[in-house]
Amino acid sequence: PTQAIAKVILTESDINQAFQAELVKQRLENLSLPALTELSGGKPVSFTDIKLKLQPKNRIQLLAQADLPNHGLVPVSLTSTLAVEKRRRILFQNSQFELDAVPESLQSVSQTLTEILDKILNKMVDLDRFNLDGVTMRINRLETQGDKLIFSGYAQIDRIPNNP
Repeated sequence: PTQAIAKVILTESDINQAFQAELVKQRLENLSLPALTELSGGKPVSFTDIKLKLQPKNRIQLLAQADLPNHGLVPVSLTSTLAVEKRRRILFQNSQFELDAVPESLQSVSQTLTEILDKILNKMVDLDRFNLDGVTMRINRLETQGDKLIFSGYAQIDRIPNNP
């Protein structure tokens, strides 16, 4: 086995572009979770137009639109602190609904949608899902610096994928 130390720098733009990738969109669109279908009369709900803004001290602000049948587009807004769990998952902790970005008439439904989106995000970024056969990746720490999110960690390579 071989170990490699890694430092990965993602810009805010990189992260927002990643929210447009099919792999990510399929986890955010046409969702039929019971908590969502209760709000939508049984129809699937999609979270779209996601914009993430990095803030100091590992905080982020996230804005999105929830396409909610019966309501149309409902703005969703939260702030959260990024953290690492078990060196493999990125968590959105201490998330708070930001009502300033939401019209008063939609605040109640938006707050519920924000809480659901927070739970979805907390299940999305798990490095074990992205591990290649024979390669294990781990995060030692992350931090926000200006418009950059910096990860440091390592990869353990037991064998080169697709190479017996």
